[in-house]
Amino acid sequence: MSEATFMSEATLSIEQPDLVLTLFGAKDQHLRTIRDRLGVEIVHRRGQIAIRGEDQPVALATETLERLTSLARRRGELRQEDVEKILAQVTGAPPAPSGTRIDVFDPVRKIQPRTPGQARYVETIRRHAITIAYGPAGTGKTYLAVALAVEAIKHERIRKIVLCRPAVEAGESLGFLPGDMQ
Repeated sequence: MSEATFMSEATLSIEQPDLVLTLFGAKDQHLRTIRDRLGVEIVHRRGQIAIRGEDQPVALATETLERLTSLARRRGELRQEDVEKILAQVTGAPPAPSGTRIDVFDPVRKIQPRTPGQARYVETIRRHAITIAYGPAGTGKTYLAVALAVEAIKHERIRKIVLCRPAVEAGESLGFLPGDMQ
């Protein structure tokens, strides 16, 4: 969004750095959720949070941030579920189920976990820098991990995805691997 397309701007003042960290969430997760859901730009500088965009989304984002700030002051923490619930209240839309949609570059295709185990796996990957998973073949472990990596690239949380083949002993076979010549 360029500066010329902004129709409205609102400013909130939050002087406590710890409160700002709580409000934005780990790796700005809460901030990204609000920004992506409402289509606004949110910038924090020296205790001032600037919200820019079209009139209605700016008003909704401002109300959302005010409610979240109040909740963070009372409880001392915010969960992603809190952000989803308040966004749903403010916008009148139902909350997005936790750990579902994975946002990749294809707007038509929706990637989401199909089982409770996959939903826990997706949520674990989103919350932790390193996740180790094991389980039966064909249950979606690699597929979901790569989809989440693509989502992280799209939202600029990471810059690169490194793919590597497993090390195997001579003569050992792991079956089909993408890129095999066989």
